[in-house]
Amino acid sequence: MLSLSVSDLLTSGAVILCLVVIGIVLKSIYSIGPTEVGLVRKRIGKKLPDDNPVAFNGEAGYQADLLMPGLRFKFLLFYAVTKHP
Repeated sequence: MLSLSVSDLLTSGAVILCLVVIGIVLKSIYSIGPTEVGLVRKRIGKKLPDDNPVAFNGEAGYQADLLMPGLRFKFLLFYAVTKHP
């Protein structure tokens, strides 16, 4: 019969949590090629004014700054990045 102790359950829960965190961090790293730029869209934040399509002050929406070529980090839960030539 298989019996698990509380410490075994906590250890396995901690391992699963660590794997999830590592997965999110790895998915937050974007590789932008030499002929591409990354368009950043912020998912969470203050809403944009109605007359402005681009966020200049960190509001939610398309950000004014593009990601240049190289490895870039944008936290997956807060930002979405799409690559464009």
